[in-house]
Amino acid sequence: PAGEPVASVLTEQTEQVVVPAKPVASIVAEPQISVGVGVATAPLVDAPLQALDVVLAVVAHKTKRSLADVSPQRSIKALVSGKSTLQNEIVGDLHKEFGIKIPDKAEDLSLQALAAAIGAFGGSLGKHTQAQLARLFSNKMPGGFSLSSARSTLQSVYGLGLQRQDALLLVALTMEPSSRLSGDAEAKAWIDSAAQAYAAKAGISYASTSVIAGDFGGQSGAPAISSAEMEKMQQKQHEHIRQQIQVLARYAGIDTREGARLAESDQLKLAQAQAKLDGISAEIGDEFIDGMQPLFDAHKARHFDSSWNWARQEAYELVQRAIASCTSGSAATSPLTVDDASIQRLCNRSSSGLVQMLAGSLSILQAANDDLLEPAIHIVAQLHSACARALTQLPGYRELSAPTAPQVDIDEDGTVTYSEVLRPDEPSFVEFVENMRQPAAIGEPSFIHLKSQSKGRAWSYCAELSATYYDGLSEICGSGLSFAGKTALVTGCGRGSIGADIVCGLLSGGAKVIATTSSYSRKATLFYEDMYRTHGARGSELILVPFNQGSTGDVKQLVDYIYIDAGAAKGLGWDLDFVFPFAAVSDIGSFATNLGSHSELAQRVLLTNALRLLGSIKDTKEQLGYNTQPSLVVLPLSPNHGHFGGDGLYGECKLGLETAFNRWESESWQDYLSIAGAVIGWTRGTGLMSGNNIAAQGIERVGVRTFSTREMAFNLLGLAHPCICRIAFSQPIWADLAGGLSMIKHIGDVVGKIRQVIQDKSSLLQAISREAVLDFAAESPPLDVARVFVDDFAPFAKPKHHFPTPRHYGQIEHLRHLQGMVNLDKVVVVTGYGEVGPFGNAETRWEMEAYGEFSLEGCIELA
Repeated sequence: PAGEPVASVLTEQTEQVVVPAKPVASIVAEPQISVGVGVATAPLVDAPLQALDVVLAVVAHKTKRSLADVSPQRSIKALVSGKSTLQNEIVGDLHKEFGIKIPDKAEDLSLQALAAAIGAFGGSLGKHTQAQLARLFSNKMPGGFSLSSARSTLQSVYGLGLQRQDALLLVALTMEPSSRLSGDAEAKAWIDSAAQAYAAKAGISYASTSVIAGDFGGQSGAPAISSAEMEKMQQKQHEHIRQQIQVLARYAGIDTREGARLAESDQLKLAQAQAKLDGISAEIGDEFIDGMQPLFDAHKARHFDSSWNWARQEAYELVQRAIASCTSGSAATSPLTVDDASIQRLCNRSSSGLVQMLAGSLSILQAANDDLLEPAIHIVAQLHSACARALTQLPGYRELSAPTAPQVDIDEDGTVTYSEVLRPDEPSFVEFVENMRQPAAIGEPSFIHLKSQSKGRAWSYCAELSATYYDGLSEICGSGLSFAGKTALVTGCGRGSIGADIVCGLLSGGAKVIATTSSYSRKATLFYEDMYRTHGARGSELILVPFNQGSTGDVKQLVDYIYIDAGAAKGLGWDLDFVFPFAAVSDIGSFATNLGSHSELAQRVLLTNALRLLGSIKDTKEQLGYNTQPSLVVLPLSPNHGHFGGDGLYGECKLGLETAFNRWESESWQDYLSIAGAVIGWTRGTGLMSGNNIAAQGIERVGVRTFSTREMAFNLLGLAHPCICRIAFSQPIWADLAGGLSMIKHIGDVVGKIRQVIQDKSSLLQAISREAVLDFAAESPPLDVARVFVDDFAPFAKPKHHFPTPRHYGQIEHLRHLQGMVNLDKVVVVTGYGEVGPFGNAETRWEMEAYGEFSLEGCIELA
């Protein structure tokens, strides 16, 4: 009550909680029951993390299986049941985890053999597992329960060192909760279940908490204090202090519950927000949420524009190789030449400095007055003349490589090998263009052609447009196509993609290209640096930026970065001439019955944000008043509209992109965008089609033309020819680059049969090879078998002849009293152990009578 002395208030309020003080020694000396989590008598010794533990955890987590369901004796290929995309993702994750320690063909090794091949790796978690654990605790644990909290619990409660903590967390990763846990109690229960699973797997038991404390500095032999009793004492002490604070607060007129009420209100709002987030996560899945996170950062843009430098370096290397060939004498036996592609690259990057350098090299060689150097002098003079002429010409894209064909070989041991070989009837792209002009079949248009749209909105083959297109392709093979002064955006241009070859073609023609990557890293930047080093021409520029086409924010920021004036927002201030929105996400293995979060992410990348990117470009150009030079958009369409099956929403996305033809007119895109839809045929080696490489040779036998990534990029860059661009200003263009794939009915069944033929032949040769190995081992037992193709041999037969041992009369003397009890004239006596009948002797006959079949030993004996 107000007005009373503080001392009396304190006395009155605290009398009931004051207890007689005990000496500390007496408290400690009282007998207590020690409460712990295990029965061990000593804390656990830390053990290094094994490669097999990491491999098993990565595979189990990726395949959504428990560790018990992942056998170390099985391979990745066997565990994924033929899903090549999942297989490649697992191998990629292992590469992130272990780096170069992953051997070739890792998917074919058993997990145990794979771990043995990895060997010692440092004993700590790698990049992949660390990222997955961070994602797990961020998405599934309650707020405040972090990875460090979990490690603290594992050390204090279970007595685990850092390396055993890593091993336990890997087990926990495979036990990921389906939704976010609501509180610390659930989180600790989950940690405990993972700890028990790890203990069962590792064959350990946990030390009690008192023993753990003693190990970390306690005195040996000292009586233990139960953790439960210690907590009880602390609770009483805290209650006593809390009551004193309440008394003082009431006396001072302070409301101690004000902050608590605000906290409770915030906790309620937080719980509601968390429930909403959990609902969203459960509805669309973690893969969709993770896949739409922004990556774009203008500060990370990498600019490559020093073509003059790489030209001098390449010219220097060519000159030095020519001189080395002359001095070694090899030039005298074989003519010294420089291939056309190298000359073309130097001409595209020609500069006054390069010409001066070559002139100086030529003068030095001529001044040497050495007959041995004549071939080198001729080469340098050729390079100097070509580069001098190129100074007055624009750089140009010329395709000087040779087309290739798919080839599948099956070795004697059943190993299937895929390779690319030169086509004998197409030594250059000149012949490629001529062959593509030919009809794909009787009564059908050519393998690749253009279509026009009639008034009835039906697209049909147009001979006039196709002829113009082929003229452009022929020009690229001849004089070349210049992209000098042009700007382009290419998304989805990673290693092995069509987009990467498109970037190479644009750079060799002198264009300025902005390329995007969703895996921004040193490895990625080195790949694009090498691309520019090889193909960058005079005046070209390659700008690499991190970008996720699944992120709406990235789409907007990328377009702003390209178009907004450099002085205002540190952007490029470009107006794009070409747009190739080729970013894609593979969804192989997804059927209509199991469409999930990944399928929706793929749809967002392939369709939703591809259209959003075009809309953002159109809107930005409209705001800036860029309405005199429409950007040519080359849309990646497909003839696969669900015909293959098992590829998620891929067909629906490609059909959805076709609406851009109608949007061009209905949404007034004409002044800002031109549309060229390219139906891309079977392209070997891309991320989406690499799993079908082995069927490519078979599919060509039924009349379909398949393409390499370079060949398809050549076809697509033909749409960037000025003649085609002028036509696209007034009407959308449909380019059928399918190579006759649309003519094949039930393509999925055809591909399945081709695969089955290859698999059957491979299995047959593998079986024959195994039998040959076994035969060799049986016929030559002293020799070592050079190669064994089976993991486990069946047990060998061990024939044994169980003949009865005859007894002499002395051994049956004790039975003599039975003599005369039986009238042998009336007793049936079965004899003839050695008789031979249809089932052999008595021993083999007994096997058939008892079991209905012969044992392995019985078969051998009967034979």
